[in-house]
Amino acid sequence: MSKLRKWWKAGLATVLAVVALQVAVSFLVRTHGVHTYLTAHLERAFGRPVEVSSFDARIFPSPQLYADGVTVGEDPAFGYEYFLRAEHLSAGLRWTGLLRGHFEFGTLSFSRPSLILVRNFEGRWNLERWLPPAKNTSAQGPPIYGPPSPVPPVNHLQKIEFDEGRIDFKNQEEKLLFAFTRVSGSVEQVSAGRWELQLEAQPWRSGVLLQSAGIIRVHGDLAGTSTRLRPAEITLRWGEASLADVFRLLHGQDYGVRGLFALDATAKSTASADDGPGDWTYSLRARAGRIHRWDLTERTDNPGLHVDVSGRWNVGTGTFVADQFAVEGLRSNLRGKFRYASESATELRLDSMGVQASDLLAWYRAFHPDVAEGIAADQYFTGGMILHGWPLSIESAALSSNGGTVKVPGFVEPVRIGRVSGGRERSRIVIGPVRVALGGDPGEVIAPKRRRAAPTMENAADLTFTQDLKTDSGSVSIEGNISKVEDFLKLAASLGRRVNHGWELTGEASAATQWTWKEPFHGRWNGSVLVDEGSLTVAGLNQPLNLAEASLGWNEGRRAARLLRVAGFGGNWVGAIEEESTRDEDTAPKWKFDLNVDHLNAAELDRWVGPRARPNWLERLLHSFLGEVTPATPASELVRRVDAEGRLRIARLTVEKLKLENVMAQGTLRDLKLDVRNSEAEWAGGRVRARINASFLPRPSYEIRADLEHLNLAKLPGTERLTDRLSGSASGNLQLKTAGVGREELLRNLDGSSLVNLKQVELNGLDLPASIAEGAAHAGTSRWPAGECAFLIRNRGIVLQWLQLNAALEQTSVQGTLSFGSDADLSVSMQPREPARAKPKKASAKSHILKIFGPLGELRLTVENTPAPQVVN
Repeated sequence: MSKLRKWWKAGLATVLAVVALQVAVSFLVRTHGVHTYLTAHLERAFGRPVEVSSFDARIFPSPQLYADGVTVGEDPAFGYEYFLRAEHLSAGLRWTGLLRGHFEFGTLSFSRPSLILVRNFEGRWNLERWLPPAKNTSAQGPPIYGPPSPVPPVNHLQKIEFDEGRIDFKNQEEKLLFAFTRVSGSVEQVSAGRWELQLEAQPWRSGVLLQSAGIIRVHGDLAGTSTRLRPAEITLRWGEASLADVFRLLHGQDYGVRGLFALDATAKSTASADDGPGDWTYSLRARAGRIHRWDLTERTDNPGLHVDVSGRWNVGTGTFVADQFAVEGLRSNLRGKFRYASESATELRLDSMGVQASDLLAWYRAFHPDVAEGIAADQYFTGGMILHGWPLSIESAALSSNGGTVKVPGFVEPVRIGRVSGGRERSRIVIGPVRVALGGDPGEVIAPKRRRAAPTMENAADLTFTQDLKTDSGSVSIEGNISKVEDFLKLAASLGRRVNHGWELTGEASAATQWTWKEPFHGRWNGSVLVDEGSLTVAGLNQPLNLAEASLGWNEGRRAARLLRVAGFGGNWVGAIEEESTRDEDTAPKWKFDLNVDHLNAAELDRWVGPRARPNWLERLLHSFLGEVTPATPASELVRRVDAEGRLRIARLTVEKLKLENVMAQGTLRDLKLDVRNSEAEWAGGRVRARINASFLPRPSYEIRADLEHLNLAKLPGTERLTDRLSGSASGNLQLKTAGVGREELLRNLDGSSLVNLKQVELNGLDLPASIAEGAAHAGTSRWPAGECAFLIRNRGIVLQWLQLNAALEQTSVQGTLSFGSDADLSVSMQPREPARAKPKKASAKSHILKIFGPLGELRLTVENTPAPQVVN
């Protein structure tokens, strides 16, 4: 207790002295003079201009200097933007230096720093002139005459720590898109002029959203400025990265590839005499796994790649050499060398290449949906290649294989692939022909005795690949035959390449086609596929089309279908449908057709497509013919895409009671509008010429304007039972309009008018003039040399505006209606002939009126002594 009483005052005084000292130091560093003094020491430590917003200090337990808003300026040789900027800096001060009267920094810690690394036009980095130089232990060089070079700044820094920082990169004045974020680690001087680097960061790219870019860890040992960071040894490890983010970082866009990526790299540079100035030796080991397309489910058999590269790199001269590299898959490998000194002195050698078909199948499955489970490929390819120049061009190449098989579920026999042999021949790359067959004799496939024409092959095809190295043009030719087209369609679907969308084809087919291109990846088809004794079933049609002989061809990518013997829709078809060339490949294709059919019947068409108003049949039909994969597009949009022009000839056309012969129609279907600008047909012993217009949106509507020439009255619809009693001819015009969907709605909305001139009209079995004059029916014959008729079509019937029949002395007028059901309700009157009469007048009050009513085949007659009705206007 006595000791405590003795020393408490001394202890309290010490504490108060320490507190006073701390307060005084904290106040002192805020003064302008000390602020300038500390800033000067920081500039000496960094070797660059320094700006600080404010300082603070702490004495105990160890001297510590704090600075806020620190900015380290840039060397003018690299620009005028800042070199380093940090929100907060803390620096330890060494007691030994303070006791000796020196101001020495210990560990510098930066909070949220931002560093800009700049590479100038000489290929030097601004970081090289900042770190202290290593001690020069080499022999004394030759004497230097003239004024001495300026001494580089000596930076008395021992250790720099940083966290949550950022590193940006510039190439001269251009700021690069790539950067590092969330940077943490340290740089420590382990010996005079030797620095140890430990760094951890996340890669970043401007304008790109990254989800899992991984973490890059760097550990290294490097020298200072006088030897341009040499000697040095740096190890980099990049792990836990998404392959999609790797592509986003490198190219700024997503290529739709998913997987995992990891990279281990080392770079070493020594100052030995064996190495040229700026030489670095390096080794890279990259691994990518679980590779697949973005919209496909990850599978256990997704492919992967291992890449090992080692060699030398000289940054100053731009020389890059890969003394050896290897690319390995699960069962495949590729080994070679690479050298780049300039664009003309570039060489890539693929000395050894071995590719297993099962690896190719795994890659194909990873990027193509709907590939059938259970497909197995067994074939091995070997080869080599030498490429020179930049861009790389092939100097020599060779590829070979002894053949193999592909087993597909659902097929008893495998797909056999013959020998593969090819390489560079003068200025071309030629591979093949390669025989591919479904089943068959293995010996005939592996080593065919001779090449045969496509029609003579049996379930086999020859494939040949060519590429012109001078013009970049090339082709893949296919010549073959298959006895069952449905097997080919099934094979294509098993490989995820479904050809038939909404249709099925059976029969025998032979092909002679070429996929040609003038520049890579922009090819077009040429050639044809011939189908014999086939059957085509299409969604939307109730019955299949019988393709006795038909072909599908291509000319520079333009499609053409030729019908030689095709039966469908109740008739036999001959003709062609061709795609016209267009300048804009993005526009819908334009079609031109010329078709002939011997007979079409509306009732038969109804059996093919079902009820005309059946929902969705048009969507399914057009989806099939236009190749739509999913029926998401409405029928109106599908019809809008159809752009066709051509001619259709029909030997006989039957639409209920309307029978036409030698029908010819020429027109267009474009933008949901049908325009038949020229059509003609033989009807009722005469001829009809018409123009037809139809619009399918917003509501289907139709308009017909026809000219009638010399029609036989006895052959008109509804007069079948009067064939032996009625004769004469009619010529004139007819206009019809209707709208709607389906037979009933079209008939209900049918509206029209006509004006017809009649000649040599004769009615046997009834003497109309005598019957009207005497008020009773009289047998005999009625004749009129000429006449005129005007009628309207409405309400499912015909309304006679006037029917005027002219004889030598009298004129007969007929009024009334005729329904589409062949029921008549007519009034017939007669009056003396008056010259130049344009229209009938009222009948005489003294004359009789003959009433004709009932079905046309069983007409009933009555005579009335009533005034004739007014003419309908």
